[in-house]
Amino acid sequence: MSGKLEKILQKDILSLMLKDQQSIYTLQPVIDSSLFSTAAYRFLCKRIFEHIQEFEGELPSKKSILIDIKKHIKDEETQSAYRNQIIPLFEREVESPKHLIKEVGEWAEKQQFGKLLEEAASLGFEGEVDKAKNLIKSSFLFDISRLDFNVHSVFEEWKTRQRARKDTFLDTKPKLLKMGFGPFDERAIIAAKTPTLVLIMGTSGVGKSIVSVNFGYFAVNSWFKVAHFVFENTEKQTLARYDSRFVRYPYHLLKNYSWNKTDLAVANHLMRNLRRLRQGYLKVIHAPIETVTVADIEGLLKTIQIREGWIPDMIIYDSGDHLLPSKHQESFRLGVKRVYTDIKRQTEIRDIPILCTTHAKASARGTRLRQESFSESYDKARLSDIVITISQTQEQEDDRQAELWLDKNRDEEGKIGILVDLLFRIMTIKFIEVVETRREGTNAN
Repeated sequence: MSGKLEKILQKDILSLMLKDQQSIYTLQPVIDSSLFSTAAYRFLCKRIFEHIQEFEGELPSKKSILIDIKKHIKDEETQSAYRNQIIPLFEREVESPKHLIKEVGEWAEKQQFGKLLEEAASLGFEGEVDKAKNLIKSSFLFDISRLDFNVHSVFEEWKTRQRARKDTFLDTKPKLLKMGFGPFDERAIIAAKTPTLVLIMGTSGVGKSIVSVNFGYFAVNSWFKVAHFVFENTEKQTLARYDSRFVRYPYHLLKNYSWNKTDLAVANHLMRNLRRLRQGYLKVIHAPIETVTVADIEGLLKTIQIREGWIPDMIIYDSGDHLLPSKHQESFRLGVKRVYTDIKRQTEIRDIPILCTTHAKASARGTRLRQESFSESYDKARLSDIVITISQTQEQEDDRQAELWLDKNRDEEGKIGILVDLLFRIMTIKFIEVVETRREGTNAN
């Protein structure tokens, strides 16, 4: 990595690392001693990294650094110069540690992106234009971000974790997705600021897209800001489905603008209230099938953030199967795996839940769907945190009902199945009863 850090950043980085163990683990992947402009600072950076490794997470003390200076620097005049530059850093206050780490991360990202462009230019010069394009696209999100390694000392950080749990669950009320599905809600816990990959699986025609609209509806009513991406359906269809769900008016009448005076007045009143109470809580974004990657979507979301200051609390993909992998793969199955790996990575980077509809094998139609019913790649099941399946017998299909099964739940209690009415006339899912409950501890993988 070329270039040097700004002088004021150098002091703040070293001061922060002398006080905060986690900052060392966060910054170590992106900085090294060569980025510091003075010999004393380079010496201190090396000693911090060596000390925390040698003494199993312990921060170096002022006394230990003084001993190191005396041990490794023979000249007394140089020793004095090192002490004069290093010791004040123990008392230096860093105003905003989080902002500092972000600033260093952005600086490191620019340095690495410069290297990336050099590599891409070299490939382009050699006539490998497609390889150069793929290199840049795939690295936009997933190859540049190096600040996401978090190393924890389990026993030493017990009290820190306890304080965090107390702050989350006692001092503040966590924002949870409320679906109105009775006991199902208690098992399928989807929380804001929690990286969770949720897959909703069903065979073709079972109503996965309408189910995804309902989850968007639940999320908005639970005070989540939602970015709903649609690929197979048009934005016109999806917007009309949301309109029908929110104003509780038949979809086939709404899309053809068939209103009576009373119903129109009620719908306008509901939308005025939603605009007042939920302004900025839902965006529907369309792109044609198999034209964009998760990296492209990240670019769009960052543009929206810059323009509007808008950041989603949840992303919905309908369907993840229609995204392209961020890097070309040798086979279709590996391409699918890469797509869902990208989405999983996105949940971790953004620290939010992401919900994807996905296809089951056609041969599973009419049966009770399980994780093994995924089409194309079983890696989807492996990567997901929660799997919700939509199953229908022929009789249930005729009665416009379905079973929703919580088939995988990485971090909560066992499986549960519920029977729901599919009131697709008004784009609504209504809980009827619990079909089966099984307690299996956690279904963790």
